[in-house]
Amino acid sequence: MTLRSSIAALSAAGLLAMPSAHALVIEFDYTYDTKGFFTDLETGAPIVERRSLLEEAASFYSGFTDSLSAIAPQAGDSWSVRITHPSLGPTVTLTDLTLAADTLRIYVGGSESAPGVLGFARLGSNLTASGSDEFVDAVTTRGQTNTTGVNATDYGTWGGSIWFNAANAWYFGSDPAGLTPGHPDFLTTAIHEIGHILGFGEADAWYARINDDGYFTGAHSVAAYGDPVPVDQYGAHWASGTMSTYAGLPQQTLMDPSTRSGTRELPTVLDYAGFADIGWQVSAVPEPQHAALFGLGALTVIAAARRRRKPA
Repeated sequence: MTLRSSIAALSAAGLLAMPSAHALVIEFDYTYDTKGFFTDLETGAPIVERRSLLEEAASFYSGFTDSLSAIAPQAGDSWSVRITHPSLGPTVTLTDLTLAADTLRIYVGGSESAPGVLGFARLGSNLTASGSDEFVDAVTTRGQTNTTGVNATDYGTWGGSIWFNAANAWYFGSDPAGLTPGHPDFLTTAIHEIGHILGFGEADAWYARINDDGYFTGAHSVAAYGDPVPVDQYGAHWASGTMSTYAGLPQQTLMDPSTRSGTRELPTVLDYAGFADIGWQVSAVPEPQHAALFGLGALTVIAAARRRRKPA
């Protein structure tokens, strides 16, 4: 599928961004990468291959735009948030961070844990803010309106944390031709977990669109799928096996709770529609050079628990 046809498909689904919005910037912070998943602990040097793949994962959200307020504490302003340590160390409390407008920060790391679990994403907890009304609004909603409650229509966050399980035999390659059975694709998992930080299965605006029968009723998603979309038992993903298209070809959705070891899944039209339904303005994302899907392997099931990926 060409970029022109991608734009046409997204336009037909009503997903193109409004011109007044600004491009989303995702910053990765390796401060708490204390077990050496992205950093050589002996030299302190970045593990370039892994960090580059993480940036590639973020690029799949480069078509997201919005108008997120900057977080810039002034005299009398203060805020804090508690995050899960991304290398599974003691809980971390972040205080008075500064974030540029339209920017999210994700703390990343990894460590060895139970075999098979791929990783998880977490938003912060115990978020508190005090000071001017404008500052508190920037911290809690990033200047978005109607982000909380059963009738929420938008989403705004400062960021969160992602942990990856170093016990897995990851494929750390950009070219899917190198995928082999038994090796989970790091790029696929990273894109998926970033999606949760961006509110998929997290935002009140997401849950506001799930009806009593367990179907997601967001207008963009219904238009892309043809009907209300089934979600998993926790309401945090599309139902297992939900299909859509990537590059004009059928593909299981990235944001359902399963993927095959040794394969690559990328965001489908339906995945992007789900993000549009929670408030992101979504435009076409250029396809990377290595976008083809290759290889079939043993089934890897992403968690029964919310936002956690785990083989069956």
